Formats: sequence, C-alpha cells, structure tokens
Amino acid sequence: MPILDLRELAGHISALSEIMAGRQARFLVDLIRIRSYTGQERPAVERTLEELRAIGCDDVWMDSAGNALGRIGRGPRVLLYNAHLDTNEVADEREWPHPPLEPVVEGDTMFGLGASDCKAGVAAIVYGAAILKKTFEVFGDLEGLFESLSVVVMGATLEEDAEGFALRSLVERDGLRPDVVLLAEATDLTLRRGQRGRCEVRVRTEGRAAHASQPHLGENAILKMLPVVSALEGMNGSLPVDPVFGAGNQVVTMIEGPHTPNSVPSWCEVAVDRRLVPGETAESVLTGIRSVVEPLGARARIPEQPVLTHTGLRLDGPAFYPGWLLPETDPLVTAGQATAAALWGTEPAVGVWRFSTDGAYSAGVAGIPTLGFGPQEEKYVHTAQDQVDLGKLRKAAAWYALFPVAYNRQQPG
Repeated sequence: MPILDLRELAGHISALSEIMAGRQARFLVDLIRIRSYTGQERPAVERTLEELRAIGCDDVWMDSAGNALGRIGRGPRVLLYNAHLDTNEVADEREWPHPPLEPVVEGDTMFGLGASDCKAGVAAIVYGAAILKKTFEVFGDLEGLFESLSVVVMGATLEEDAEGFALRSLVERDGLRPDVVLLAEATDLTLRRGQRGRCEVRVRTEGRAAHASQPHLGENAILKMLPVVSALEGMNGSLPVDPVFGAGNQVVTMIEGPHTPNSVPSWCEVAVDRRLVPGETAESVLTGIRSVVEPLGARARIPEQPVLTHTGLRLDGPAFYPGWLLPETDPLVTAGQATAAALWGTEPAVGVWRFSTDGAYSAGVAGIPTLGFGPQEEKYVHTAQDQVDLGKLRKAAAWYALFPVAYNRQQPG
C-alpha cells in the first residue's frame, strides 16, 4: 500500500476521535469519580487497566510500583505516553462550584478533581492509543510502524508528591526503558520542551533547652534561626540564571521545633522550596546554601522523600527533582509540530513549564528525550475551578494517535 500523506491520515484520525469521543468522556467521568490521592491510586489504576483492555492493547499490566500500563505494537523502539492518576488533595470542598468527585459537564467543559491535573491527560493518551489501533485495523500496519515501534501508555502514580519516582521504578526496577517520553500534562495543545526543577532543603539550628520560666539558662534555637531565614531569603537575586527559564528562586515554606510551649526550644528547622534551572545539582544547591547558613551556626541537607506505593513498595529517595531542556531542533519537537500541522494546519507554540513533572526523572536524570503535550490549561491546575475542555481533549487524543507516524517517518532507515 502506498504511503499515505500525513494530512490525509490526520483526517481519518480526527474522524475516529469524534466517533470515540463519548467513550473517552465516560472514561474520564469514571476516573474523576475515583478519589486517588498520592499513594491511594489503586482503584483508579484498576479502572485504567480495564479501559486499556477494552481498547485492545496487546499487553496490559500493572508494574511493581502500581502504575497502569498498556502496550500497542511489538517494535524495539518504545514511545512512552505518561499521565498521572494521583491528584492534589482538596483543602475545602466549599470553595468548589461542584463537588470535586462529581464530574459536571457544562457546554463542552468537564469540571472535577484532576480534570486538569492529570486525569484528562490519562484519557487523552489512552484514547490516542485506541484511535491508533483502530486506524491500523483499517489501513493495515502502514510502513511497518508496529514492527519498529511500541507505544506504551502509562497511567502513572505518585507524581504529585514525588514526581518521577514511579517512572524511575518502571525503568530501573522493572527494566522498561523508553526511547522517548511524552507527558500529557497541561499545555493547552502547545508543546513543552523542558521544565524548572525543584528540591527541598532542610536547614537546622541547635540550641539548649530550659524551662520557659528561666530562659536565661537555655539557648533559643528559634532566635538563632531568625538571621538564617533572612539570609536564605536574601539569596534570591543571586541564584543561577538560565536564558530560557530565568533565575531560580527559593522560599522558606515551613518552620518546626519541639512541641513543648513551656520550654526554650532546643532546635529549630525550616523547609526551603528551591526552584531549579537545568544544570543545577544537589551538590551545587547545598554548597551555595551552606556557604550562607553555616557561618550563622546552621546546617543544611536535602531530606529523603518518603514514598510508599499502593502496592506496598517503598521508593524513598532524595527530595531532588532536576530541571531539563530539550533542544528546539530535537526530532521529538519536530515530530510534535508536524503532527499538529497535519491535524490542524498550523504548528503549535513551543514553550517550557515553570512547574515540575515526571520529566524530572525521564529527562533530568535518565537523559531520555521528553516532550510535553496535553489538552488541559495550566491556570486550572490545583484550583477549585479544575476543568478540561472536551473539544481539546478530543484533539489531544488525535494528536497522540498520529504522533507515532510522524515520529517514525523521521527515523533513519
């Protein structure tokens, strides 16, 4: 069969996306109805596995970290589609226009917890795979796509609290290393080729306990912390600068001490949220902070992030999530642009995320080329207005269905 023009194939895929739109929306409704806070994702994982079986994946499984996975194709090069099933926790349901776990559709917009971060992304990649499989049932395996590629869909866990830890487990523990990673986080149908990283730093001062009635006998660790906090805040403006991401920043976000209100505190510890630019390492961050706080009598460390999966597996690791940046000329970016141009007649804008994603591991640690594309809008992420445009969701599914063809055509041979 002759090679189809990408735009002709895009027309068939767009039509299939409209045909499957009802199933896709019902799947997203089911996901939103399931409360799936980090570490409590099992029911959402099981529902995703059910949908992956229903769309006809060649293999469907749950890995040791409890991620939902489905594969289409048998080729050696692996394209991993990643979107996470865990959500941010709801602080006050009274702030929400609709109950968070009761999805509501108004016009072509679906409201509900996780719609923008990142259950609509899960629905996009699952139905991208469904459309891709149906397309090649109609046209056959054009250009031997499934002989050269495998598309693996990942309903990921743990991302909200420990981005990349579940993906790290898939790669390093279970041995599935993709050639490229696509992240269906919020991009509003544009492309993201990088992100700022983040890390947590704990800074501690030590004092000497005494009864509060005789404070002169003690040494107040909170008072010792005051100049340290000022020094930490004063580092802003002199942190590393990147031409794309701008300057890094850090904020003191928490303060802790002994829970004894009638005693002079013997210790005080603050948490610092540090936002990173690509190239910063755990060592470089600590070296900079220690140079400022140690002369003031404080110590700094990057703590271990405690991570327990819903399968009972511990994945604890340093609370350090590096930034990353894909070159503008990378074939992954070019393929993403070609996919959108074939579908909609125009290339999407290319930008970067200010927040952190599972790309902190795939690109930041493992060096796997990573690109972001999703239907959600960043302004609704972690807000009571959590929502997704269903028209954009249909478009995202079509993009994920066509992308492997555009990507495969760029490969040598």
